[in-house]
Amino acid sequence: MVEDKLDSLFPIQKELIDENNLPEVIKIINETLYSYEEVPIQLVKRLYDLIATIKETTIQLALYQVIIDYSRTHGIIPYIAKGLLQKYLIERDDFTKFHSTYASGKGILFFEDFLTSEEKGLVYYKLGVHAYYLCLFEESIKLGEKALDASITDARMQANTIYLLCNSYYQLGDYEQTVEYLVQYRAFSLPEVNDNVNLTEAMLHSANGNYQLAISMLQKNLQQCGDYTLLHVVNHLITLYLQTENLSAIEEIIQKDEKLLSIPKDTPFKKARLAHYFRLKGDYFIHIEKIEDGMKYYLEAATGYAKVDLIEKESECFRLIRGTEAICKLRGQNSTFLKDSYTHNLISPLTNYTSSYDNTNQHQQNLNSDSNHCIYLGHETYLHTLELYIQDEKSTRNLSNREYELLNLLIKHEGHIIHKSQIISSIWNDTADEGSVSVLMTRLRKKLGKAAKTIQGRKQGGYIFKRIEVPNETI
Repeated sequence: MVEDKLDSLFPIQKELIDENNLPEVIKIINETLYSYEEVPIQLVKRLYDLIATIKETTIQLALYQVIIDYSRTHGIIPYIAKGLLQKYLIERDDFTKFHSTYASGKGILFFEDFLTSEEKGLVYYKLGVHAYYLCLFEESIKLGEKALDASITDARMQANTIYLLCNSYYQLGDYEQTVEYLVQYRAFSLPEVNDNVNLTEAMLHSANGNYQLAISMLQKNLQQCGDYTLLHVVNHLITLYLQTENLSAIEEIIQKDEKLLSIPKDTPFKKARLAHYFRLKGDYFIHIEKIEDGMKYYLEAATGYAKVDLIEKESECFRLIRGTEAICKLRGQNSTFLKDSYTHNLISPLTNYTSSYDNTNQHQQNLNSDSNHCIYLGHETYLHTLELYIQDEKSTRNLSNREYELLNLLIKHEGHIIHKSQIISSIWNDTADEGSVSVLMTRLRKKLGKAAKTIQGRKQGGYIFKRIEVPNETI
C-alpha cells in the first residue's frame, strides 16, 4: 500500500507542480503524509529526492519546508537537518538577505550529527565563506577547520576552504598562520591558485609595510591574472597608490577599466569587490578635488553594497557623500592640519587608517573647536559623533557604523547593564547571535585603546559602560 502511494503520488505531482497550483500540491502531500500514523522514512526520502529534480527554487523552498515541518512533528531528525541544509543553500543565493540567511543557516549546526560527512563538509564550508563575507573572521576560521575535519572529497572545495582560512587569518593580522595555509593552498593544481597565491603574497608584503615590493608584484600580476582575481588585484593596487600618493597610476588603471567592468559579477564577493572599486574611484576623485565625480562613484558604490546586504558599507558611502561638503568648506581654511585630518578620516583604505599627529597642541585645538560633536570617554579619549571616530592624544581610529551603534547604546545606558540580547535586537534586528556581539565588542575595544577600560563585562552575559574619570578640561 505504501509503495503504491510512493509510485503513484509523487510522479504525477512532479508533472503538475507549478507556482499557481503549489498550495494545492502542498495540501495533497500533507494529506498523504499525515494519513499514516507511522509514516515510513522512505516516503519522506522519496519526497526529498523528488524536490531535487525540480528547477524552480520557489517551489523547492516550499516543499523543503513541508519536509522540515513534518519531520519536526514526527521526530525524523535526519530530514530536519537535510531539509534545513537544502533550504539554506537556496536562500543564501539571495544576496540582499545575507545577514539573515547566515543566522538561519547556523541553525543547521544543531542537527549536524545527523548529516553525512560530505553534507557536514558542505555546510561548514558554505557557512565559513558566509561568515568571512560578513567579516566574522574568527567564526570563519572555526567553520573552515570543521570543514577540513569533515574530510571534503571535492578538490576545489578543499582548496577553497584552505584559502578561506588563509584569508581569515590575514584579516585578523595573524600572518604566520596566513603563510602556513598559503603553503598548503599552493599545492593545488587549479587554474586560479597561482593568481591567488601571488595576490596574497603581495598583500602580506603590503601589511608589513613593504609597499613598493607589493606594488611591483601586483603590477606584474595585473598583466597575467585571470578574471577571478583581476578585480581584487586592481582594488589592492589602487589602495596602495592612494597610500603612496601615486595618483597618475590610479588614473591609468581607471582609463583602462573596460575589461574590469565587463567581467560577470555572479557572486556576492564579486559584486562587493565591484562596489569597493567604485568606492576607491570616489576616493581618487576626491583626492584630485573633482568632488562631483567623487560623489557619483560613492553613490554607485552604495548602490552596489546594498545589493549584497552590506548595509554598513552602504551607510559609510552615504556618510562620505555628506562629507564632501565639509571638504569644500575646509579647503578655504588656513590650517593644513584640519584639511589633512579630515581627509585622512574620510578616505580610508581596506584597513582602518591611523594618523599620528606630531603637534598635540594643534590636535587639542582642533578637538576643542568641534566640541558640539565630541563625547569624552575617559583616559583622554573622545568620540566624534559626526564623523564617527575615536580620538586621543596620539591618533584617530575610524569606527564602523555598527561599532558606533554599539558604543552609542552603551553610552546612552551608562551605569546600567546592557545584555547581549538587547544589543542583538538593537543593532542586528534579532538576526545575529551572541558570537557576533563578542566579535563586534572586541573590535570596538581595540578602537577605544585605553578607554576600553570603561566597558566592563558582566557574568549575566552583558556589558556596562562607566566613565571612571573626568576630562582635564571641558570641551
